[in-house]
Amino acid sequence: MKKTLITLSSLMVLTGLVAGCGAPSTAKSSSGASASTGTSAGGAKATDLTFYFPVGVAGPLAEIMTGMVNQFNQDHPGIKVTPVFAGNYQQTLAKVETAIQGGNPPAVAVLNHTAEFDLLHLQAIDPLDSVVSQGDFYPAFLKPEIQGHNWGVPFQRSTVVLYYNKDAFKKAGLNPSHGPQTWSQVVQDGQKLEKAGYTGIEIPSDGTVYWTFEPWATEAGQNLGSSDGAHVNFNSQAAKEALNFWMDLSHKYHVMPSGIIPWNSVPTDFESGKVGMITHSSGSLASILKKANFNVGVSFLPKDKSQYLTGLGGGDLFLFKGISQAQHDAALTFIRWMSAPAQAAQWSLQTGYIGSSPKAYEEPAMKAYLAKHPQAKVAPAQLQYAQPELSTYQLNQVYDVIDSAIQSVMDGQASVNSALDKAQQQANSILAPYQNG
Repeated sequence: MKKTLITLSSLMVLTGLVAGCGAPSTAKSSSGASASTGTSAGGAKATDLTFYFPVGVAGPLAEIMTGMVNQFNQDHPGIKVTPVFAGNYQQTLAKVETAIQGGNPPAVAVLNHTAEFDLLHLQAIDPLDSVVSQGDFYPAFLKPEIQGHNWGVPFQRSTVVLYYNKDAFKKAGLNPSHGPQTWSQVVQDGQKLEKAGYTGIEIPSDGTVYWTFEPWATEAGQNLGSSDGAHVNFNSQAAKEALNFWMDLSHKYHVMPSGIIPWNSVPTDFESGKVGMITHSSGSLASILKKANFNVGVSFLPKDKSQYLTGLGGGDLFLFKGISQAQHDAALTFIRWMSAPAQAAQWSLQTGYIGSSPKAYEEPAMKAYLAKHPQAKVAPAQLQYAQPELSTYQLNQVYDVIDSAIQSVMDGQASVNSALDKAQQQANSILAPYQNG
């Protein structure tokens, strides 16, 4: 891996470039790269790469990524990368699959790291063992190899963490040095926060709700998925125990609002001082720290009885087949640059995502950031307890099944047992063609 170092001063310059970016171009050829060469700043032919990234065209992540791509293009005049901002992870995967099936794939994409089974089924990606072997990535991000290869390079990765309002904890008579460490303490702390005038806790239950739910099920004793991509454990006793606990937080202990709680409203409610605790992505840290006007605490996800566990999330960089050799070589250069410690540190401190390698935390800019924001140390420390994320064939369909099941329980339309039993049956039907393969 190219071991480019970035100084704090150079990072500040780049940050200034990012801040000055307007709305990024979404590249009219949104189905993929249609040309292999373009014109570089010096007038010479440049190799064009289309790069799909999972975010909408507006907002800070798009601006930050545009700044990074612009910096790469400036540093590599023989390559021109055009970012395509394609929506959330599920939307981006669907658009990439459409581009692949249309014979016009992107060169590179950041997709949910769990998309590997679908991409391999389409024979759409090349292995990236050479990049992974040259890096120093956290082992938790290198889940067991599939077909003997590493297919993705960790880029924007995250875990589920607990955020808490230290000022609210003090007001409620709680110890602000740490959040609740067990499920029972979530209830106890939530009840004290309620008495002090706060909502105790919010856990998002829309969007990709399976992701915030899975760690609770895993702590109760069983992952939602399996290692072969063809089997799920949606109606395990552990999943039912976890979902019953979520319901009890609302209906028995009265420390969480009832009904479906939107993903986007959870950090907003927390930042406004309305809610004492939330569980959310570690990738939300930078935004929360910027917007909250109180002391923010970050803790491991509370354990059930005996062991901390959390779920992995986020995206990997993938290299696609169906492009020219020149694009393939240029894409490898881009992937190595994007995943190098300097860029990993830059992305982490500007977004809150975990730096993909320990070396990212040795970068001067990251050290300075951690000195000011020690909360950012929690997510990488929690990686020792991280469990694989649900990953299957027909990924979007399977995610829709479990998400809909959980939401049907949260909004009172179905019981825990009936919803999860139905989800298991539906997932089995979807995955049946892959179960004997």
